[in-house]
Amino acid sequence: MITYSKYTRPVWLNVVIALGLGWSVSAATDVAAGGFQPLPGQRIYLKGDSIIKGYGFGNYTDPSPLRTLHGIANILLKANQPNPPPMNALPAVWAGLNPDGTPKTVDTLAGEIKVNLRAGDLRPGDWLIYEDAGELDKIVSPAPWPNAKDIYRRYRLGLREMVLEAQGAIDREHLRFMTMFDYAPKAPWSAWDALLDDGLHTGNDAIRDEAAALGVQVIDMNRIMDRAQEYVAAGGWGRVVGPDGIHPNIYGNFVMALAILESLGADIAHWKLDALFPHFRHPGAGGDVPTVWGFTKDPADAERIKILDDLRGIVVRETQDRRETTAPPVTRDPTAAGAFYPTAHTFRRMLRHGRVLDHPAIQPVGTDKPASYEIGKLFQLDADTALLVAALREQGGHDFEIGNDGFIFSSLSEIVPARAIPINRLDASYTTRSGQKAVLAKYPVNGAIVPLGAKLENGTPHPAAGSGFLCSTALSFTPDRAEITPQPDQFVEFYQVRWDGKALSVQKDQLPEAYAARLINVGFNCLPVGAGFLCPVVSDEGIEVLRFGYRDGRWRPLESGGNFAIIKKSSKLTLEQTGKTAATAKKYATFRGEIEPSLARVAGGFVVYTRGPDSRGRVYRSADGLHFYLQFDQWNHTVPQSLNQGLDGSIYLATNRGPGWLRNPLVVFALRGQSFVDPLVVHDEKQIGDDKGTEVPFCDHAMGANIFLGGRWRHLLTYRVCDLRETNGQGAPPTPHTGLYLAEFEYSTATHLPFRF
Repeated sequence: MITYSKYTRPVWLNVVIALGLGWSVSAATDVAAGGFQPLPGQRIYLKGDSIIKGYGFGNYTDPSPLRTLHGIANILLKANQPNPPPMNALPAVWAGLNPDGTPKTVDTLAGEIKVNLRAGDLRPGDWLIYEDAGELDKIVSPAPWPNAKDIYRRYRLGLREMVLEAQGAIDREHLRFMTMFDYAPKAPWSAWDALLDDGLHTGNDAIRDEAAALGVQVIDMNRIMDRAQEYVAAGGWGRVVGPDGIHPNIYGNFVMALAILESLGADIAHWKLDALFPHFRHPGAGGDVPTVWGFTKDPADAERIKILDDLRGIVVRETQDRRETTAPPVTRDPTAAGAFYPTAHTFRRMLRHGRVLDHPAIQPVGTDKPASYEIGKLFQLDADTALLVAALREQGGHDFEIGNDGFIFSSLSEIVPARAIPINRLDASYTTRSGQKAVLAKYPVNGAIVPLGAKLENGTPHPAAGSGFLCSTALSFTPDRAEITPQPDQFVEFYQVRWDGKALSVQKDQLPEAYAARLINVGFNCLPVGAGFLCPVVSDEGIEVLRFGYRDGRWRPLESGGNFAIIKKSSKLTLEQTGKTAATAKKYATFRGEIEPSLARVAGGFVVYTRGPDSRGRVYRSADGLHFYLQFDQWNHTVPQSLNQGLDGSIYLATNRGPGWLRNPLVVFALRGQSFVDPLVVHDEKQIGDDKGTEVPFCDHAMGANIFLGGRWRHLLTYRVCDLRETNGQGAPPTPHTGLYLAEFEYSTATHLPFRF
């Protein structure tokens, strides 16, 4: 029995979990709701020119963090965030000029971003802030330079191509443009509010117009800095820029850093500024600033601090009208709108939160090899709390799973390896039913939990609130873990789960013999129906759906509709000999039937999707959720294929389309009638990192869940990223991007809700 309290550390965990590292929920909600709770591993990158490089003292060499935007921002982030994402300048892409004057590397914004992506400088979950204060006749575009013709159109095109290149990793919600300020710049083409060659538009118009066309948020730095400049000038201090009229000084950097952080959702009105104060003082008082570049009058230390606070108030006032709540209108009534299958989806946008888990904080029991988190499953514990159960894979061999860890969280930022709760682990000293010495691997879980405080459709308390069950596939391997044992043991382990609002209990149980004898693999999801659940599973004869109910204080399967798979061969993993001679014969594991069923609710009944061994995905339909018939099938590569249901009831398929062993990119297709259409790329690992074609990425096993978190319903999608050779026995080490990833789909309506509170 495993018991975990979110208030006290269990003795067996043997690791200190600091309550200051994300346990409490801050006043701000997360990014999607207009707040700022960055996840561990997320980063903020600034792409731009000399302003990003840092010229706050009139040079590029001063060691003070005030010289750069990211130097100031990192001080504020560390002082105000439990998981402060580092802010840095994106590495510049430049190698000089060829003899004919053309660039040696790239000559477009898109080309620069492509280099950054291939170098691994950007990954899903990162923010990208774009700034340009350079001369408009020398924008990053094909040579020759300067070129003062058709600037408005060419600049918009350059911005558009940059976004289209970046969005393979950085979705548009994580992109920011900014308008640019200027105060009598020495370089005439750095006047961003001056009319361009068409006599109609300015450089800032190009930024605003293209951002509007692309749906990218704009930081109106031009307006914000104008208000800051008016304040500084009125005080008789000077300017927020240096004598060149364009580069911000340390106070200009401060204003820009605040505006950028606010655009990401930071509640800058209430952030602490104290950590910055020592740096802004005179050197005699321990500070970094003898005089402020661009100021004509030198403020005393107390006045310098007051200027900071006043400028913060200006940024707050100038940005407060931009704030909006992006969360869709929701209802907690799962019967609202009268149907679970609307005629059209209300999908609004996708957010890539990036990698949330990579490697465990402490070495898992039962293995001395490196391990990585991969496939994840989300559950609701109560109206404020959720549970992620993530599988662990041992590196260096086949797809050998060593068990699962749980992560209790009320904010996505709380999903960190140090808070892992062991759910189950491999058995390193297992004896098979045939008497063989073996190691018993434990694979990802499925199951269901009724949240604490949940109610039935008639409004009465759910009799099983705070309880649930988990199922995990177990499979025997040879003692060296190199391959599955001959005549392997393969079965489903069953666990009872309880949550009382403080402690999670996971206790191993036994399935009734009729089910224990034939169940060999779990499905991808379960659906609440009445006071129980319907769960698709894999038996030794194929696919079936079980009805689970709560009886005498325990969950157990009560009913099955029987097998309905078209391919009725056993779905067990077996070893087969291939090759015509003994010298060429090889042993390998193969799937022999339909597997990995997922269940969705539609008008008038239910559908189950299965992955076949014959490059077909099959959709079965049922009126009662137990007895299914084949409705249609479709071509699909022999890869994981999961059916998921959004907040509005619309259904999508998450899968890959090959070729060969390649599971990239991860794509979702909307279900329309009997077709899967409108592909949307969730993750394309080929656009991120290795540009030499040496990696064979797996971006797969995507599973969605509708979770109530932070006061609203959200649709979250977990998936894994790794390399084929991490799982096929070649023993490849984890890639820099290996781990469990999280994306989020936002909808305009929320009617398909699993529970009421």
